[in-house]
Amino acid sequence: MRIGIIHPFFDVIGGAEQATLFLIDELKSTQNITTLYTVEPPTILETENFRFHLIKKMNFPTFWRFQRMKEVKKIFKESQNNDIVIVMGGNLLLEKTNVNKMLVYCHSTFTEEDNFSRARFSGVKGIYYRILQDNIKNSISCMNDKNVRLVTNSEYTRNEIKKRFDKDSTVVYPPVNIDKFLKFFDVIKQKNVITIARYSPEKKLEDAIDIVKSSGVSYVLIGNAKHSSQLRLFEMLKSRSGQSNIDLHCNLSYPETEKLLVSSKVYFHTSKETFGISVVESIAAGCIPIVPNNSAHKETVPFEELRYNGKGDAVKKLENAISGKYDHLRNDLKNHIQKFSAKSFQEKMLKQINS
Repeated sequence: MRIGIIHPFFDVIGGAEQATLFLIDELKSTQNITTLYTVEPPTILETENFRFHLIKKMNFPTFWRFQRMKEVKKIFKESQNNDIVIVMGGNLLLEKTNVNKMLVYCHSTFTEEDNFSRARFSGVKGIYYRILQDNIKNSISCMNDKNVRLVTNSEYTRNEIKKRFDKDSTVVYPPVNIDKFLKFFDVIKQKNVITIARYSPEKKLEDAIDIVKSSGVSYVLIGNAKHSSQLRLFEMLKSRSGQSNIDLHCNLSYPETEKLLVSSKVYFHTSKETFGISVVESIAAGCIPIVPNNSAHKETVPFEELRYNGKGDAVKKLENAISGKYDHLRNDLKNHIQKFSAKSFQEKMLKQINS
């Protein structure tokens, strides 16, 4: 079978990129011929049954969204000679295709894209945005084509997409390299709290700072910042913290990040998530997770006492976690996250491909 995988950009390796790489690795072990259609390829090797199909990158830096839209259109056009196409990118960019079967792996609920497509803009910006809005509307209509099947990364994502777009899907949890962290599960932990996240508004890191300040626990926040707006957020959070028990880091190396994670007792999260890979990694590393009582956190953290409602409840549960009140749940958490392993993801995606 000829399998086409669409993921345009590997300039940053996040959850969507990791899932794509794990899928490719599994497909290399089959008799299928797999092609990755991309603009910026990952640093992996081609094999006898796996190759890249590169799309030439365009150069519209001021209109980068339009650029990406045009590049994706070309990718879909050139991938139509496959028996099945699997869309693995994180954004909602779909095109009509003659391929008999298309799987779309949904890493998000596409709420932002849908809201953007309905917004009103005026002036020159309005003309430009209407082009982008029309493309998103086209993508939404493609979701309901009879040859398109959706695979979602959690029950939460599945339910949200069903409500918003009236399209059902199959849940396949994304791959987490839990074995990489389980070797640190029994490492002696320091009595501190850690958060690992992008410096982005949707992560609600200002809430994390305020809650930690109220609790007085020792806290480490590690975040990545690529754009100027993210760097400004980092500086704002540093100013907001203003306490010796709070330590903020920006663009820390992976070995340094891992060292701080595996030595921490509690992992703290403040934002909604459609899955939450960092939460699962922290559990594998032996941390006690304290997360909001919403979204896919109910699936990754199945114990209600580890999920909080509001800032006051978060303060109390952080203090309980540091004191060891929830330590008896560690082994149950360890057993629970086995369902999020890379092997489970690979096996279930192969079933979707072959069904």
